[in-house]
Amino acid sequence: MLGLGLLVGAVLQRTAGAQADTSRARRDSSRVRRDSIPRRDSAAIVVPARPTADSTLRDTLAKRDSLHPKIPPRDSIKAPFARAPMPVPIEIGQSLVFDRAQLGASGAVTLQDLLDRIPEVTGLRSGWIASPMVSSFMGDVRRVRVFFDGVEYDELDPRTGGILDLTQVQLWVLEELRIERGATEVRVYGRTWRVDRTTPYTRTDISTGDQQTNMYRGFFGRRWKHGEGVQAGAQQYGTTPPLRGSPSSDATTLMGRLGWSAKGWSFDGFVLRNSRNRGTIFPQSLRGVTFQDTLPALQSTRTDAYLRAGYGDPERGPWFQAIAGSIGYDIQHSNSSPFGSSTADTTKHDTTLFRAQYVLTGGLTLGGLRLDAAERLRLGDGGRLWTPSGRAEFVSGPLAVSAFAEGTGPDSIARVEATARLTPLSFLSVLGTAGRSTDQHAPDPTSTANFLRGEAAIRFFGLWFGGGFVRRDSVLLLPPLVFGPYAPVEEPSATGITARIEGRIYKAIRANITGIRWNDSSGFYRPRYQTRSEIYLATNWLSRFPSGNFGVLASLAHDYRSKTLYPLSQTAGAFAVTSVPDSRVYNFHLEIRIVSAVLSYQFRNIRGDPYQLVPGYLMPRLNQFYGVRWEFWN
Repeated sequence: MLGLGLLVGAVLQRTAGAQADTSRARRDSSRVRRDSIPRRDSAAIVVPARPTADSTLRDTLAKRDSLHPKIPPRDSIKAPFARAPMPVPIEIGQSLVFDRAQLGASGAVTLQDLLDRIPEVTGLRSGWIASPMVSSFMGDVRRVRVFFDGVEYDELDPRTGGILDLTQVQLWVLEELRIERGATEVRVYGRTWRVDRTTPYTRTDISTGDQQTNMYRGFFGRRWKHGEGVQAGAQQYGTTPPLRGSPSSDATTLMGRLGWSAKGWSFDGFVLRNSRNRGTIFPQSLRGVTFQDTLPALQSTRTDAYLRAGYGDPERGPWFQAIAGSIGYDIQHSNSSPFGSSTADTTKHDTTLFRAQYVLTGGLTLGGLRLDAAERLRLGDGGRLWTPSGRAEFVSGPLAVSAFAEGTGPDSIARVEATARLTPLSFLSVLGTAGRSTDQHAPDPTSTANFLRGEAAIRFFGLWFGGGFVRRDSVLLLPPLVFGPYAPVEEPSATGITARIEGRIYKAIRANITGIRWNDSSGFYRPRYQTRSEIYLATNWLSRFPSGNFGVLASLAHDYRSKTLYPLSQTAGAFAVTSVPDSRVYNFHLEIRIVSAVLSYQFRNIRGDPYQLVPGYLMPRLNQFYGVRWEFWN
């Protein structure tokens, strides 16, 4: 089957950036998209994003003849719809920025797949793509947040306790994603896909694999001569794993946009509707230990929508945007108890929840200076919540500094942060970030928690060798209730030592190795040792295919975690502790591109080892997932 796929196949027009080395780029290195990150962030330490799969240049996709490109008429490209402001992630030796092609080439099926690249983030999963997923940052599951087009992606499902289930975050609708690793939390910013041509655009994605998984996507977009535009997309997947503990599940997601833009002004409406049907997830034993609870079946629909008016571009000059958004969440039926088949009755019930979010934001971008401010109003749940925020950023040459502050949000946390990076020499860079937060849920709501992170890196030949530390004060850890009746815990301060090796090993062979070691072995929702190692080949082979119509990415990755602890609810404020044992997982990923078609193949857990990331719920064994992505301009 792989051989047949190679005849159809595709990927990598330009190499992506999480790990390539820009200062000594070869001829087949990728070109970073100009409007993704301002060129002012081009210090020698900065590395382009990870090699892409389907990043065929726009003028290549627009050709009538793949060897003789035709320049589109002047009136075929229209003013783009407004795009949300997003910060430039300040990092050493990596770029946590992904355009639409790079997202596909990353092999990420869920957002958690991308977050696993960050040492301080621990992904908590109970199974394959339909099962709940939560991320902890330094052990705190509240400190990973997501924004789509400037609207925060709030969680309304009462069964999660307000903690975002990452399976609901739709990567396929994005044209760009940035991950900002702050001192107090990780923030994920996404811009939804937009079209700017009068030539109709279509794309089809088809994937299949183990666990009886089938996934289909379709896109259509077009602009008209007066600036009007329409976009539509859909994704449907179903999975029927053969094991008793992995349920049959499916989901259908619809996306649409109508809008108009001209002469700097933009007005558009966007809707994203996700309907999912997840079966009951049963516990399974591992090394003789079984967690005696289940994750009940759930049938729900989430609808995110907004109306937006904007002027200007957040990447240059003055700009402002006004957004009226809403989130609707309907539970058609589920067990009346959040967890546990042994404690839940079989009564079914419906739940409908709604929250409105109004955002007024604006700012100024001049050269390397970016200033912006926002006021966010949430209405729903019988109350209102105002959350102001502001950011100042300067990135130019060897210096990059950023400051961010935000009021109390629905997670009951307010935070302030500052980050600076200095690259005095092409082979040396240092970074430091500090932050402070307050938590209304803490025993003393007026107390503050301090966070620190420091890192330094030197370049030796094509590789960057870096190390540093992270530290946080004592914080209250709320439980990820979606997985079971875990207890809230006030955990003492913790310190971790981080290490990183990345860059070019030889020609098109590169490496990306990260790891963290905490000073204690008693922390919850974070293993003491956690590493991720990836060796990969990324090239467009321009010496053989000078047209740029061919590319390949092949990688082998290894993920290791030591034992992870979870606090169980008990009586009178006391709690018992359960855990998952250590795990070692090997993954293989291959992408091949020919013009605008991409063949993608990944093999997760290639040794077939049984392992868990959440107590009681086995992850898939010998999990293959493969398919084709194909773009058309017609």
